[in-house]
Amino acid sequence: MNGLDRIINEITSDAEHNAEKTVSQANAQAEQIIKRAEEKAAQIMEKATADAELEYKKYIAMAKSTAEVDIKRCVLRKKQELITKIIDDARAKLLKLSDTEYFECMEKLLKNSATAGCGELVFSEKDKARVTEKFKSAADKLGIKISEDTRDIDGGFILVCGDIEENCSVSALFEQKYDRLSDEVNSFMFTV
Repeated sequence: MNGLDRIINEITSDAEHNAEKTVSQANAQAEQIIKRAEEKAAQIMEKATADAELEYKKYIAMAKSTAEVDIKRCVLRKKQELITKIIDDARAKLLKLSDTEYFECMEKLLKNSATAGCGELVFSEKDKARVTEKFKSAADKLGIKISEDTRDIDGGFILVCGDIEENCSVSALFEQKYDRLSDEVNSFMFTV
């Protein structure tokens, strides 16, 4: 081997050795980079999982709270519907009482509403036709007469005293007392 071949072999050997060393260093660096990237990815994944779990818990708590509010609203609405039905049924039952029972109630209402010697009573056509003698007598004792006129009311009467009219119709009375009746029905039906 001559001197040139030996120099070429030495250069080639050094280059191969340097290349192996460079590849080995590059592989080691690549492994470190991959290891750091995997660690970073695991941290990111762990944080994302924890964040997702937290968001999931928040969402479940919010959904549960919303559902509880919706259930309470639904129960309240049903209670209100039931209370309204009970009050409406009571009003209807009052209007369907026998003449004697109905006018006993009207007599109590008259005594609570009228001022002695003041005014006249205006009934619906139906009630005017069924007024009892006992009621007429009670009205006479108070100095209140029964009007020949009628009004379009469901029951009860309109008490007219001069220019002042007091609406004592059954519908008006139930409407005026609705809140109190509602509270009483609620406490009776739903208080434990």
